[in-house]
Amino acid sequence: MTTMFVAISGGHLAQLHRLAPRLGDGPATWVTDETGQSSSMLAGDSVDFIPTRPPRDWAGVLRDSRVVRRAMQAHNVTRVVSTGSQIALSAYIAAKQQRVPIAYVESATRVTELSTTGKLLDRLPGVARYVQHRSAAPSPKWAYALSVFDGFEVDAVAPPAEIRRVVVTLGGNGEYGFTRLVERVRDILPGNAEVLWQLGSTPTIDLPGRVVASMPSHELIEALSAADAVVGHSGTGTVITALSAGKLPVLSPRLVDKGEHVDGHQEDLARSLADRGLAVVRAADEITLDDLKLAAASVVRVDKNQESVDLFGRR
Repeated sequence: MTTMFVAISGGHLAQLHRLAPRLGDGPATWVTDETGQSSSMLAGDSVDFIPTRPPRDWAGVLRDSRVVRRAMQAHNVTRVVSTGSQIALSAYIAAKQQRVPIAYVESATRVTELSTTGKLLDRLPGVARYVQHRSAAPSPKWAYALSVFDGFEVDAVAPPAEIRRVVVTLGGNGEYGFTRLVERVRDILPGNAEVLWQLGSTPTIDLPGRVVASMPSHELIEALSAADAVVGHSGTGTVITALSAGKLPVLSPRLVDKGEHVDGHQEDLARSLADRGLAVVRAADEITLDDLKLAAASVVRVDKNQESVDLFGRR
């Protein structure tokens, strides 16, 4: 039984990569776009790449469905799992053409409502639908089975005497900048701090340390593991990567009224993570050095022995 995992790079891919070990032990193949993150994260795995496309590229959905269908045929795929975003629609078309069962797991970023992709799949027949927060299920057609935040536990430890190494990560993809957060962190950091800035699409300003748009997954994880403090936007990929590296992140949600995102789902996720004790959440303009020290006084443990989940028991 060969499982095809389908997700666009960034937070969607980070989620599916973390969930995949719980979704079956057989052979697997992947479909995603080719980025530094995906090439690093899936090194050694079977992967078919699609082009990186802008949101709501419906012609691209149809083109990518042909790529997915050919990959399904080449790898004798017997089931498909996707976390989105619009590539899930391409996977749905291909799965229906090949008569292969497909399951869609809504992004953990969606705490109170479905994404655009989820809303479209809500109307289509023959797909097993799951949310990662019970509060996100709009109807009995959607079930809760697992979450990327399962298995993380936070312990208190002694904080470092100084904050010397910091990683600021805003994700490697996306079309919205987050200059407010970058400027605030720059202004509060000690002058001798070693800083790595992964800014994605945020315009580069005068910053100390190393500045990159994106970087390979393994390099980012190494940097996070060595950091005293991690600061980021409230993106799922950022959160998963920080927690997996053993760090409690300081998070600031992007705001719609500041032109930093298309909707308020980052605010919803930030509140949920704060309630679970999995982040220190602050407004971008209010982050302090003490917040970094508070996060640095914690260590995150990861339970790697979680129960497997059958997503295809319901359709």
